[in-house]
Amino acid sequence: MFYNFFALGDDEFEELSRDILSRELDQKMRIFGKGADQGIDIADCKDGRTIIAQCKNYINTPTSDLMSALEKEKDKVEKLNPKEYYLFINKDISPKRINAIYELFQEWMPSNKNIYTRSDCDAFISKNENQDIAQKYPRLLNLNSLHNLINSSTIIDNQDLLISSKNLSALFAPTGQYRQSMALLENNQIVLISGAPGTGKTISSKMLAAQFVCYGKYLLRYSNGEELYRIKDMLSPDPEQKEFIFIDDVFGQHYHDMNSSKENLLRQIIRHVNNSPNKRMLINTRMTILQEARQRFNFADGSSDGKEPFSIVDMNQITLLEKAEIFVNHLRCRSVPRNYIDSVKINHAYRSIVRHTNYTPRIIDRCTQEKYVREIKPDEYATHILHTLNHANEIWDDEFKHRLNEPDRVFLYTLYSLTNHNVSENALRKAVNARLNPSVMSGESTNVNDILQRLNESMIAITYQNNTRMIGAINPSVNDFLRSYLYQTPEERDRIIEHATFMEQIERISACTDDKAYGEEKINRLLSSFISGRDAPGYADSSDSAIYTNAALLVLAKQHEYVVDSTNVQRFSRIAKNFMNAVLQGNIGFVDSGVCFKNTTGYSQRTSSFLPDSVQVLKSLNDD
Repeated sequence: MFYNFFALGDDEFEELSRDILSRELDQKMRIFGKGADQGIDIADCKDGRTIIAQCKNYINTPTSDLMSALEKEKDKVEKLNPKEYYLFINKDISPKRINAIYELFQEWMPSNKNIYTRSDCDAFISKNENQDIAQKYPRLLNLNSLHNLINSSTIIDNQDLLISSKNLSALFAPTGQYRQSMALLENNQIVLISGAPGTGKTISSKMLAAQFVCYGKYLLRYSNGEELYRIKDMLSPDPEQKEFIFIDDVFGQHYHDMNSSKENLLRQIIRHVNNSPNKRMLINTRMTILQEARQRFNFADGSSDGKEPFSIVDMNQITLLEKAEIFVNHLRCRSVPRNYIDSVKINHAYRSIVRHTNYTPRIIDRCTQEKYVREIKPDEYATHILHTLNHANEIWDDEFKHRLNEPDRVFLYTLYSLTNHNVSENALRKAVNARLNPSVMSGESTNVNDILQRLNESMIAITYQNNTRMIGAINPSVNDFLRSYLYQTPEERDRIIEHATFMEQIERISACTDDKAYGEEKINRLLSSFISGRDAPGYADSSDSAIYTNAALLVLAKQHEYVVDSTNVQRFSRIAKNFMNAVLQGNIGFVDSGVCFKNTTGYSQRTSSFLPDSVQVLKSLNDD
């Protein structure tokens, strides 16, 4: 099956070899203590001398160096004189070399079958009965299987999640929380992963999803909390169909923003999973949002035992050893130069790093990226990491103020005004050009392509959904920063709303303040503009949504008792007629407290913060 053995460190290869040998011999084997191994990495649990094994993680080492190392091992094996000796070599070597190794150790090897090469290990864990061994090592993630899955039409909507999992597998360190989640999911549980921002909720969730899709042959059903309806539309009615449901930021990204319609939809999905033995469900959220959700939403309601329908795994509980492993993985996989690593070792600075109260995998990820490392002198590297941990909230502030130019900043403001997750590139371009290039009839005086190239993989991520290029913040902490910045900058909020191309920009930016009067003022200005003859924009994800927004504003104007000029009667009649026709044609539908719009994949749902829902609009227009 061709697992990714290149991603395994020495310790993991030893652990994998132990698991293979334990299964092969049907007896428990143990890892020998660290330090001078005397020719032993793995030994039996009886006397530690009857059966021994040595592991050589030489995947990137010339075969000649391997042979030289093994010749030196022979003296050690002679002194130990075990009953049987095994070799695990993380490298593919020729039959001639295998026979040469066997001749070297034949006194303690019944045959050359005691020599396990990379291909032998791959073949062993590829067997159905040994898949549980492979699942213990996420960095082994089968890239070939992922490639096939990514190109499979059955999960094309989720290809970016799987590609992301493949790219992250080398950096990922399986923690106790990851293993706990895996065990719960294997026992037909719904798992909720919670924790503070940056603690690894998303990467752990992605790796779990990839494991079940690659090795469990589950179909992946992935969405974020804003698009729960996509999950419901994708789920098979067949309870025997194996499906893995993953909902990222299930209750919202910054705060609890789940309305009653979404709460009911989530209940339906949970109920469906609980009644289907071949369904697995994984959701994640920040701990603070979970606590808020519990105050508004009784998860235990309707359960026979009065318990919540999911098991909670807290990512905040990772151990110091796991933090250290995450740090080492990033240093190794990012190829941080040796003189920088030496700086971390001086005076045991690494201890202060992993014990720091602000330590999160996200900060470690940033501090090991090449573009940041090369800006720091080697002997200042440990000091820089500790400074970053001491001022964790300033990470994006420094990037935003000192590394970006004004068009880049405007691009990010606009992106946040449209979404917490991602938005189509076409919609984003329209909104950005309305701000940066308002007087240009065609083309762009400020090149958005250049901005995308500068920000990609540093502040934004570019993915694909239904063959549409989507743009989103690279991680939730970017959105946290932008939201905080806009809270403190009313003049920037005003500029975004003034140049708004889509309705969600007005709604989202009006909510970036605790001043209720601010939002009311923006609504009143929108209504005044509408009454005076300017049609309102629609939402970014639907061409028919402007039909609804203008009909909803017409109803809102009526509720506020705006005086309607007689010259506008014909326009308002057209707006009402367009809405009725869209409803009759099935392009606009009804949901609790919101509206839905038909698109190429079904329906998208939207709940406005101030517009009446589609049922209210229809009723009001019918009454007139």
